[in-house]
Amino acid sequence: MNKDIKGLLWEAEHHRKTNWILSVEILEDILKKAPKTFDAYEMLYAIFMNNLLYRKAENVVKRALTFFPDNDHLYFLMGNIFLAQRGKSKMAIEWFQRVRHKFPELRFNMAVALVYQNKRREAIQIFEKVLPYFSNLPTTFTFLAEQYISLQEYDKAITLLSTAEVKFPTNKDIFYLKAVCYDRKSNWIQAFLYFEKAKSLGYDSAEFFNTLGICCENMGDSEKAIYYFKRSIAQNIFFVKSYLDLSKLYITEKDFLNARKYLSIARKIDPLNIFVALASERLKRQKKDKNKS
Repeated sequence: MNKDIKGLLWEAEHHRKTNWILSVEILEDILKKAPKTFDAYEMLYAIFMNNLLYRKAENVVKRALTFFPDNDHLYFLMGNIFLAQRGKSKMAIEWFQRVRHKFPELRFNMAVALVYQNKRREAIQIFEKVLPYFSNLPTTFTFLAEQYISLQEYDKAITLLSTAEVKFPTNKDIFYLKAVCYDRKSNWIQAFLYFEKAKSLGYDSAEFFNTLGICCENMGDSEKAIYYFKRSIAQNIFFVKSYLDLSKLYITEKDFLNARKYLSIARKIDPLNIFVALASERLKRQKKDKNKS
């Protein structure tokens, strides 16, 4: 590589963050002068991927393959392009399979692609082998834990997450997933403790508070359950499930006035919701039975 090409590559790199279009122009100029400049193709790929221009990134890799056929790195990059796009994980796998020397990053991405294809068992087998290479990342543990949970292997997920908990004591996803495991195992108290820890670390969505409310209800603490269902509604007033769960709890508690109040709001938000209709019928029956007694 001559000095002029090196200088242009440096200039393209210099402009990547502030004016990536100029970087593209410089790199294309390089490839006109020296079409076998591998670094230029690689930088173009990175720029287009960062800007979600997948078709352009694909064309760049195809151009590079005309000069560097059977190049494992280019196969890997092409697989990444398809992996980044919804519904194209099968094509990603096809490109990853063409790589002859299987390095950890390739195996990691292959596992992700297999998950997208709902081949979780195969993904787990790969991921368990590459885990040591990425043990410095909390997402490595949470990704694998999510696969165990999907296959209802809660004890494996808990063991994995316990290791992660020591390494990453402030990662909210680790504590949330551990709570989910205990919740699925009907260990409500342990689930509640880990949900609370996840909350203290930043979990605050309507869906999260709804899940926490259901956990409290299962734990037998109606007061806490009502509090978290209401907090879920406060986070998102259009989250119908919390209105529904709160009203059903009120029906169980025979607080028909509040049950009717929240069901009425839910009906206004989603008038065609079958579960709201069923809860309303249940409320009517309960009120009739109460009036008869």
